Amino acid sequence: MRLVARRTIAVLALMLAVGLLPACANGPYPDLKPYSTVETALPPPAPGMARIYFYRLLSYYDIQDGTTVYLNNQTVGFSRIGTVFYRDVTPGSYLLSVLSRGAYPNQFKTIQVAAGQVWYARIESLLSWSDTGGDLGGGSRGATFTVNLIDPVMAKQEIHNLSYLPPG
Repeated sequence: MRLVARRTIAVLALMLAVGLLPACANGPYPDLKPYSTVETALPPPAPGMARIYFYRLLSYYDIQDGTTVYLNNQTVGFSRIGTVFYRDVTPGSYLLSVLSRGAYPNQFKTIQVAAGQVWYARIESLLSWSDTGGDLGGGSRGATFTVNLIDPVMAKQEIHNLSYLPPG
């Protein structure tokens, strides 16, 4: 009898999970399109320009807070969990940084950009470094974010199903 009940519960849980999959296809932002559906329609960078993609993976265990993204200390966007956006830039040196309540070694990156290059910057949160004072020890650092440069092959796979944030 107990085995039948367990199997019934397992089948019902599986059916529920499968039924919810279509709702997850767009991630947490039903108003945004998946990057995979807009990728081929995006214009290439203008001649003499480069492109920098900024993205955050979608993870159940991640900090839900978003963060402001900066190029050379100028705001260029807002990174939310499960999203990707890009900015086209002129060749030069750029400090890629984000608003972070906590500090972490080498959390921001400086890159030398040449015309025609494409860079991928993954914004990551450090949950264990973002103690808000609960049972972890009384600190109040808040959300700690880092910028990490990602190999283009890996980055293209990671951004494929993220929600696309158009410029503007």
